[in-house]
Amino acid sequence: MPLSAPIDRSRLVALTLLAAGLASCAAPPPAAVEAPALEPPVQSPPGELSAHDRLMWWQERLPQFSEEDRTEARLCMGELLLDLGEPQEARYSFFEVLNSPVSAREAARAEYGVGRSYYLEGTPSLGLPHLETARPLLEAPAAEEAAYLIAAGRGRPATADEAVMARTKPYVAGAGLMAVAPPPPPAAAPARGGIDVTRAQWGAQPMLANHDPLGKPYRITVHHTAEPMLSESLPASAAELRQIQRMHFQRGWADLGYHYLIDRAGRVMEGRSIEVQGAHAGNSDANRGNVGIALLGNFESQPERGPEYTKVQEPTAAQMEALDALVNELMARHSISNKEIWAHDHFRETECPGPKLRSWVTVKRSERVGSAAPVNAAAKR
Repeated sequence: MPLSAPIDRSRLVALTLLAAGLASCAAPPPAAVEAPALEPPVQSPPGELSAHDRLMWWQERLPQFSEEDRTEARLCMGELLLDLGEPQEARYSFFEVLNSPVSAREAARAEYGVGRSYYLEGTPSLGLPHLETARPLLEAPAAEEAAYLIAAGRGRPATADEAVMARTKPYVAGAGLMAVAPPPPPAAAPARGGIDVTRAQWGAQPMLANHDPLGKPYRITVHHTAEPMLSESLPASAAELRQIQRMHFQRGWADLGYHYLIDRAGRVMEGRSIEVQGAHAGNSDANRGNVGIALLGNFESQPERGPEYTKVQEPTAAQMEALDALVNELMARHSISNKEIWAHDHFRETECPGPKLRSWVTVKRSERVGSAAPVNAAAKR
């Protein structure tokens, strides 16, 4: 029997590799790694529902949402509440967003909502800071709307397309920025008694009957209105006076409490009649014979009233000039001694009128009699 041929090692290695390759082709492929499921987008209410029913739809489902979806839901609810004419409830919804961990753009949407809620409520001075905070991070068309509302609140001419004006009309109208008559030119109708803007011009409601006569004016008390005020425009100032009058009516008063108010541009605006006792210094004894003058603005921090009231303003130079001129005129007209000029905190425990006005009163009371000549406040400006 012949001996076997010697083994070709190279062929053996090749055969072994081929067998291994065939075996690997026959084996099933490894199981694919399953991709993580994406979070479903936040649900939305059916479009055919009314605004009120959509609001109810969100409220019912809010507890079931994730934190991210709750943010979107609260933003939507705030918008619906604005549409329904509920500015205070809308503001609560937007503040819920601001008090949560949210993105910068979501915070801007909430700030924009807060600003519009104040406009709708008739207090554009409170809404302006929120709109200005929001505008840089808003996307169109909200950024265009915010720019238009800011311009209206500050009394600056602004151009916008009809769609923007239509969408912002409820807020501009609610803030009273479309319905104030400008004061007549001084040459046509000189200001009387130091008044630049009459009650009719700022849109005052009639005084109620529950008031007493002032008597002979013999003292003057200086206040701030304690409401943040940024704009120097006449429409914004007129809207602020209407809001103050509404608040004072709600307290049961006959009218707004002050006889004169001075806006940020230095305009003297007519409050309640000088013949009628005011509601500004304290009790009836404190108000008797007492002329109340208030400067628009918040000159003391009031954090307990909310974030808008935390920042301390200062009276403008125009306000201080107008105050000095008006007080000089009242002193001359009614023979009031400079020793009878008071800050509000003389009559009751209060931070009103703030440090700068308090210092002004101290200096005014110490002036040498006759050193300040009477000046017509309107003519000086």
